[in-house]
Amino acid sequence: MDVMKFNEAEVAEPDDWTNIGLSARASEDALVAGAIDYPAHWADFTVSNPNALELIVSPGTLFSDGALYRNAAPTTINIQQYLPIVAGDNRFLALLADGAVETTTEERLFETDAETEATISQQAPKVEKRKIDFTIAFGATSPTPLKPAVPANRCCIAWVELSTVGVAAIEPNHAARVKTLYEHEGRLVSVEGEIGQISASVRTIKTDIANIQARLGDIPSPAIVRQMKRSIAQLLIESNVPPEALAYDYDPGLLGDKWDHLHASWLARVREGVRFAYAAERDMQLALIDDQASNIKKSGNLLLPEWTEETRLEVSGDGGSVNIAGAAHTIVTAVQRTLSRTVTEYGPTITGCTNAQEWARYAASLGIGALFTLNGETFEVVSFYNYGHGGHHWVDARKITKRQVTETYWEYITSTVGLNGSIYGQTWLNTQPSVITSIDLNFTLASLTGPVHLLLCECLENGAPDFNYVIARVEKQPEDLVVGWNKFALAPTLLDGGKRYAWVTVTTGNHALATVSGNVFAQGSRFVCSDGAWAQPSIDSDFSFRLNCAKFARTRTTVDFQPLTLDDGMTEIRLLHAGWEAAGTNLVWEIKVPSIPDAQWRPLTFDNADGADDLNGLPALVQIRAVFMGTTDLQPAIVLDAYARGMTFRNRGDYVAIGEIIDFGVATTTVQTDSVIDAFDPVKHTAAPKLVVGAVVYTPGVVTITDEESDNGIRRRILATFTVPSTSQARYRLDMTTTEVTDVPFLQNRAVYAL
Repeated sequence: MDVMKFNEAEVAEPDDWTNIGLSARASEDALVAGAIDYPAHWADFTVSNPNALELIVSPGTLFSDGALYRNAAPTTINIQQYLPIVAGDNRFLALLADGAVETTTEERLFETDAETEATISQQAPKVEKRKIDFTIAFGATSPTPLKPAVPANRCCIAWVELSTVGVAAIEPNHAARVKTLYEHEGRLVSVEGEIGQISASVRTIKTDIANIQARLGDIPSPAIVRQMKRSIAQLLIESNVPPEALAYDYDPGLLGDKWDHLHASWLARVREGVRFAYAAERDMQLALIDDQASNIKKSGNLLLPEWTEETRLEVSGDGGSVNIAGAAHTIVTAVQRTLSRTVTEYGPTITGCTNAQEWARYAASLGIGALFTLNGETFEVVSFYNYGHGGHHWVDARKITKRQVTETYWEYITSTVGLNGSIYGQTWLNTQPSVITSIDLNFTLASLTGPVHLLLCECLENGAPDFNYVIARVEKQPEDLVVGWNKFALAPTLLDGGKRYAWVTVTTGNHALATVSGNVFAQGSRFVCSDGAWAQPSIDSDFSFRLNCAKFARTRTTVDFQPLTLDDGMTEIRLLHAGWEAAGTNLVWEIKVPSIPDAQWRPLTFDNADGADDLNGLPALVQIRAVFMGTTDLQPAIVLDAYARGMTFRNRGDYVAIGEIIDFGVATTTVQTDSVIDAFDPVKHTAAPKLVVGAVVYTPGVVTITDEESDNGIRRRILATFTVPSTSQARYRLDMTTTEVTDVPFLQNRAVYAL
């Protein structure tokens, strides 16, 4: 700082006295700017209202741009002009302080003549002082007024709220007040106390972290824990454990029991994976273009290539006979079976789900379910292994899926018939597959009363007829019977090779059949049933009979069906029908898209899976035909009943799958979802896992994506971590989109973990 010095004999100049004041002010400014340095802050001011229309600001100090400004006297401000006019309105005023410099003058004598010392009186600047001016910034009037904006380089010392009658409230602007050293010291003492506590806690935490670090090798990685949770959830499904609240949940995407199909946002379907919903679909009955075509023959609803009848097995009588009404009349309950059904799916959006093997997890209590449900007709399969009458054959390929039951006659679709009368019959071993069309019986006595019921059934392992496995039945009235050979015409029925079958008569009439004695026919036995269940074989004779089977005109037959249609185009075709396809025969469906130039018939076979690309153009009409291939002795068959359906579909381009509420059994704020999405193309598809808690949809904070190759292209795995308010319940949600409805991914499985 500068110090002015004078000698005793020195003549002081006028500037010397001015510099003394300037030096003092410079010292003060240096302290304010260097040590305090508050930008546009105030100190010591108080604002009061002696009446409703005036404000009084006490003396105070303004710190601005490294300088001090001060008013030595109170300032009165009239605020009447700012009062709101409308009753109920209020307004905020900002009282702004600005620094100003003021120079005051005083009367002084000035010497005009040095020799005479004459003087003159005049005004001269004497004091330069810094003062404070006050201005008003006002906001808009409103029942809920807002404070006016204050520029960053201006100092607001108080907010004043006005009503229509005057000052309503005065609020000091403490944010712009200069804090005293005493205040800073108090705050510092408090902070030092907190730091001491934090230091002690940090020392404890460091010790705990060191102990945790020493045990990290004993803790499995999160990936291993997720694998364990997933595996445990799969085992719980397989063991059919009753559901309970668990902190993890797994769904292989095969059934709909863990999905909320009634949710307002649901846009998906569950079919061996959670797939895109259909935007349009049509269900039509499979129908021929020409029912009277010469290359086919229909027996009721059963369609076969053209055939004539020939006798495959004949046992001639030798003069003996047996009265088939001679046994006690009993009631037998015959259960007639129905031909198994086949479904063929075709199209660019058909992809096989590798979770198909997980059906075995449900075999103890669940069946195929929706896969074979149509118009109220539900087909159930007990197991996915070939045993008994529930054998099932499963084949998956990209773009074509074909499912069929390998047993000829379905065990679960039956009709039960009660018959009363004497029960006789004959068994035989069918050595090769054949299509039986009729059975001829040689009557030696034909009564005028009592119809004759003829049943065709399989045999039990002990060779006795199985009345619970009837595959054909016919009734002949007594007036239609004659002495001699009588033909019992059957609907063409497939008999498997290597199986033992039986024909059975049930009648109350006095009829007799011719027999042959001795061991002329060694491949079967004549029997009589005395109680409707137990069959007693005869060792001394067999009935005389003829088995007539179909002889087909050609080995390959093409049959045209009515085309399949769907407005605005289709991406998938599904064909469902009953029938048989015995070993050595083949029934192949073929399609042709007329809208494609030079269109060719394409078979719906696995070696022609790429033909599904024909539907990429979303054709509205597709021609179909069936190709029957076999031998002159054996051909496949189709049942064209009301359940023979041709279905067409087109997928949506958006997808929302929402699960049922999962009860974790514990409260958590962190939830992970693990989604496996098959047939995923990052260029065309998007997938976004979400979590629903209550009515709020949460997006993940952390997402980890892993892609791997699969039979369907890319299989994407998305691990998403969600932070949510504490909850013990949540729903899984997945949103997906595709730019092409002919190329859609699907959710293969998902797991949810509460952490």
